[in-house]
Amino acid sequence: MNEFEHFCTGHLIILGIIPVFITALAYLTHKLSKENAGRLIRAFSVLALCCEGLQDILLTIEGGNILDYLPLHLCNLGLFINVIASFTRGKVRGFFAEVSLVLIAPGSIFALITPDWNYRPLLSWLPLMCFFTHTLVVAIPVMMYVNGWCRPVFRHIWYPYAFLIAVTIPIYMLDKVLNRNYMFLLRPISGTPLAWLASFMGNPGYLIGVLIMLALVLLVVYSALHIINRFTDRSSYET
Repeated sequence: MNEFEHFCTGHLIILGIIPVFITALAYLTHKLSKENAGRLIRAFSVLALCCEGLQDILLTIEGGNILDYLPLHLCNLGLFINVIASFTRGKVRGFFAEVSLVLIAPGSIFALITPDWNYRPLLSWLPLMCFFTHTLVVAIPVMMYVNGWCRPVFRHIWYPYAFLIAVTIPIYMLDKVLNRNYMFLLRPISGTPLAWLASFMGNPGYLIGVLIMLALVLLVVYSALHIINRFTDRSSYET
């Protein structure tokens, strides 16, 4: 199979289209009534989850091992988080929408920039599907934020850490039992920021680097959202 290189012409074109698509969805969410925006968010959340399910079915039909496709990577978990946030209300919705926005979305951005699905031709079904679902994983929490479903503030910075503690420990244990690498907890993937960390921190030392990187990313994200909150009217935030 032909691979595609990171930052090749096709990859750069896709990376240029993605922010335009997300901005358009955010603008549409802003223009719609809250009820219709909520319906749109729920529709995209379900669509993204269905796309992931279809992807796993097709990979299994092609002869893959279903254990390799369990939805246990961070971006995959984001699909379920978005569905939960879409169909709940109050503090539960606020918690999951914020985790999706400040933790899952940045992770998906990293995945879009350095995809690990580049072992197939760029215009084959799998890379296109992965680019689409990961783009929705970024777009949906942005739409939630625009629709007032969450209002990230610094005192909530424990939200993503609480979520990670809850999911990382059992997934790490499952990785050890099944000899898989969900959430890349056992080994980094070549060509990703994790591989760069492992190049000078070793394995499992790169996991410490991940924690440091996570803290820096969360600081940047919460700072940016703090500035946005100051310059926009978030009085319609749903509690």
